[in-house]
Amino acid sequence: MPSVLDGVRVLDLSWGIAGPVAGMLLADHGADVVKVEPPGGDPFRGTPGYDVWLRGRRAVELDLRDDADRARLFTLVDGADVLLESFAPGTLERLGLPADELVARNPRLIHCSITGYGNHPGHRDRPGIEGLVAARTGLWDAQRGETGGAIGYMHGEPEFLADLELPEGMEPGAPREGPIFTYSPFLSLGAAYLASVGINAALLARERTGRGQRVATSLLQAALCAQAGAWMRVGRPDAVGLRSWVFDRRAPKGFFRCSDGRWVQQWVPNPLFVLSSADGDTLALRRDVARVLDDPARIPMEPENIVVLAHYYPLMAEAVARFTSEEWTEVARQGGVPLQPVRTPEEALTDPALLAEDAVVDVPHPEHGTLRQAGILYGLSRTPGRIRGGPPRVGEHTAEVLAAPWPAQVTKPSAAHGSGEAAGGDGRPPLDGVTVLDLGFAVAGPFGTQVLADLGANVIKVNARRDPAWHASHIAYGANRGKRSIGIDLKTPAGRAVLYRLVERADVVHSNMRRDALARLGCDEASLRAVNPDIIYCHTRGFDRGPRSDSPGNDQTGGSLAGVTYEDGGCRDGGRPFWSLTSLGDTGNGFLSAIGVIQALYHRARTGEAQTVDTSILNAQLLVASMAALRPDGTPLPRPALDRMQLGIGPLYRLYRAGDGRWLCLAAIAAKHRAALRSATGLADDELADDGLADDELVADRLEAWFAGRPATEAFTVLDGAGVPVEICDPDFGRRIHDDPAMHAEGLVVRQQHPKLGSFEHFGTTITFSATPGRIAGPPPVCGQHTREVLRENGFDEGEIDKLVADGAVFEETWVE
Repeated sequence: MPSVLDGVRVLDLSWGIAGPVAGMLLADHGADVVKVEPPGGDPFRGTPGYDVWLRGRRAVELDLRDDADRARLFTLVDGADVLLESFAPGTLERLGLPADELVARNPRLIHCSITGYGNHPGHRDRPGIEGLVAARTGLWDAQRGETGGAIGYMHGEPEFLADLELPEGMEPGAPREGPIFTYSPFLSLGAAYLASVGINAALLARERTGRGQRVATSLLQAALCAQAGAWMRVGRPDAVGLRSWVFDRRAPKGFFRCSDGRWVQQWVPNPLFVLSSADGDTLALRRDVARVLDDPARIPMEPENIVVLAHYYPLMAEAVARFTSEEWTEVARQGGVPLQPVRTPEEALTDPALLAEDAVVDVPHPEHGTLRQAGILYGLSRTPGRIRGGPPRVGEHTAEVLAAPWPAQVTKPSAAHGSGEAAGGDGRPPLDGVTVLDLGFAVAGPFGTQVLADLGANVIKVNARRDPAWHASHIAYGANRGKRSIGIDLKTPAGRAVLYRLVERADVVHSNMRRDALARLGCDEASLRAVNPDIIYCHTRGFDRGPRSDSPGNDQTGGSLAGVTYEDGGCRDGGRPFWSLTSLGDTGNGFLSAIGVIQALYHRARTGEAQTVDTSILNAQLLVASMAALRPDGTPLPRPALDRMQLGIGPLYRLYRAGDGRWLCLAAIAAKHRAALRSATGLADDELADDGLADDELVADRLEAWFAGRPATEAFTVLDGAGVPVEICDPDFGRRIHDDPAMHAEGLVVRQQHPKLGSFEHFGTTITFSATPGRIAGPPPVCGQHTREVLRENGFDEGEIDKLVADGAVFEETWVE
């Protein structure tokens, strides 16, 4: 079976993390990706993850400062569909390769740029290194959240219950004040997702317009995405249900150590399940609750329940410590309670269920024979992905590629406007005219359809009667903007009949309900294809299709199964598991599903053939942990470890506290940076050589003393002036974004009106398209807000609508402004 991007030709001029991961996702689904490297190779080769992320490519060496090699690149550009690059702003122009000229040479070219900060004038010239962007944008400070939660922080309120006494071990993260450094490169991976979405959306738009365009995203935009549920400001911050304890820095994240020394994660906290199951000499299920969502013992989200959590935490920790992790996993499985073991990434790579569905695969490698690694992470039923080989050696295919370059692209007539199209697009968003029915709940499903809405899709959120409480929370507001809501009781025959009328006109149905629930409601794929055989049917899961297929899944436990919480807690150095508030489990699942849906639409536009899209939270977490790989003998590829205090990865890429109590992030990752750092701080040559360290602990001690001896601004001025990559951590960045004129001018934040909240300020554009710009259609809807409007559009008259409302088949939420 062909893959969806067979025949798509990609020039990859990127390095680091975001570009290579985006290129991997393209190559995994059929694109012919050619990596262009400078003489000697990409300077980031050897970075943990490159042995995975560079798979399936061909590689050429070109010196872009050389006229002859630049001419060779232009020949490749003429035949390419996509050019992916991660140069700092202005670099292409200095190399004589301005983006506008490249697109002018090849009007079908999609040029995708990934930078640190885009064109924001206050940040665009700063280093685009993961850790430094995280420091400058406040993401290191956001890892644990704020005392009292996100809404109080964003509105400048006093800390909520500031004098609450916490039991030992309850507060997440290392036992210290200050920002938290994570092992997972969340911003780079977020930018990789955004670039992948943008490229695939531009390919789909090209089917309509006949032309390529410029696409751009940044780590800054990934940071705004990562804080979608937190960095919002509203006119009525005391609206019922808006606040939660989840983003309170004191709130535990469900980690407990078992009698065998291993950790498990139980989320959302369910004290009575834990305490009753452990109430005896053996561990056994002693409560019978049919549905986890209906369990009254779950801790509600209202912020005052931080007190309840503080009461139960030591009791739960003591109970869990009496039995093994395997015993707890089994009793949770029996009870349908979300609890999973905390594994290493390497343990996840030996999971038979993941191997069975190619979420983990063995890939040829030129040095190691094969490497076991994260595999195909989203499925397309008619055009499945497949890995075409391991990473290439530097310049391995130079002669082959230059001897037989791709044929030059031929500009095709626009489907909408004919061959006279000159602007490269029609001004309509990439998914304009596409109707999506969103049957999802929580974050993992709805975030994916929010991505589609931002690309111009008409997303209709199908809400159930239980939804209003959840949809009033700030977390839900971060995953539902740009949609319209219809309230339908799918448990009634009349309600299902309404849904089927909507399915008749829909292009996509998207859901993350469990399959048994979908079947009971008549929303399974077979039932909906009988109504409309041309739909793209997207279903996302918590975990695998095997032994955990019936287990309740979420971002937190998916991260523990994949090894993400293990690495982010510095567990290899003796730390405790840590779940980040910028995690890419739920949202990563959403991104993977959105990419799959766009590719399925692309395939349908070219062939008329519909298909099914499938992914999971666990798959998304496998991508987060994809720097891990196993050799054929089962030993892991070496990679550095995060320290137990969550300060960083070695003394040259970590957080340091200055003398005034503020924190900085240092990133002396290249030889020239180490030389500059040595000169600026007085380190001796034998302590810090250009090619490495004599003693990590000694260098860390010396640097800690140097930073502690001066205020943060002085340390920054000295190091930045010497050419050492460094940033001051900014814990108030998120609080200022809505008052920054440049953020508004660049479309990075938006201000809208919401029926319950009044003004609603949120993150804005995450991907820019030069010819088919996306749109943010509106704020998140109130459940059932558009019930009558959507029914009218689908052919129901007023009498029918009134009867459906009266009979309870559909509903409209009422609220007081």
